[in-house]
Amino acid sequence: MAEKEPLLQVQHLSVDFRMDRRTMLHAVRNVSFNVYPGETLGILGESGCGKSVTCMSVLRLLSARTTRYPQGKILFHGEDLLSLPDKRMREIRGDRISMIFQEPMTSLNPLFTIGDQMLEALAVHDSHMEKADALRSCREALERVNIPNAERILHSYPFTLSGGMLQRVMIAIAILNRPELLIADEPTTALDVTIQAQVLDLMNELKREYQTSIIFVTHDLGVIGEMADRVMVMYGGRKCEEGPANEVFAHPVHPYTIGLISAYPDPETIRGRLPVIPGSVPALKDIPEGCPFQNRCGIARDGCRSLFPAEEEAGPDHVVCCHKWKEEAANG
Repeated sequence: MAEKEPLLQVQHLSVDFRMDRRTMLHAVRNVSFNVYPGETLGILGESGCGKSVTCMSVLRLLSARTTRYPQGKILFHGEDLLSLPDKRMREIRGDRISMIFQEPMTSLNPLFTIGDQMLEALAVHDSHMEKADALRSCREALERVNIPNAERILHSYPFTLSGGMLQRVMIAIAILNRPELLIADEPTTALDVTIQAQVLDLMNELKREYQTSIIFVTHDLGVIGEMADRVMVMYGGRKCEEGPANEVFAHPVHPYTIGLISAYPDPETIRGRLPVIPGSVPALKDIPEGCPFQNRCGIARDGCRSLFPAEEEAGPDHVVCCHKWKEEAANG
């Protein structure tokens, strides 16, 4: 991807949450990555690793009252989204950058029909569109995501539709304005396997048809393997590893990435009990100094406990943040 200009550049992003006058929680620390035109970046990690906070920061959806950005920039076509006036940010949000959330039922208003909510999404960015044209655009978006009888769905309320149908509606709303970047935050977690596969196929089709870039957030390695061109692994609000998806899965070098991949069940190779990563992700108030993975890492040493490792090249377009990764790689 080096020959292309990035569509989105996240540079040294840090995100803090103010709990009270004396308590500041560090949710994301010094995270950098790029998203290129027409590619899917998968962000992988357990719950509580900072994936959603990072993505919601791109659209500035976190509460301005409690959220602080002590450092970093989020550049979209060269504009720093963190410093834009609210009016300019509203022009970008939902038009040039859209987001699909994990739970569609909590994102849709139960008191209004699907059609009313889709029309509102269009009107925010084009208030002069004739209603007939807007309704036609809504029907076309629903048909594009393979929803049968789009006219009936336009007049339906969210609570009358299944989870899979609601997620398709959310995707239809997200693509109404043909965004350049689509952020999908765990969009298939609440769906059964069959519907999940259909939604993933649909998103890949839309990516090919519209050349939309996608940030796909998940903790599911199988989904990342199917969707992503590149992968960024996060833990404790930090980036651990990033590179082409096939390279990271075939040759992981960070102990956390290795642990995640080892714990993923493969019916063809599984023998006996699956290995697990001991312990759990620390709460924000308990993240240690140095490498946040140190308390669960089998190769952590004293240096890991005092200093977060610098980013190092582990291969072409493949980077890792670990003091001991070379020793581990040498040991096989």
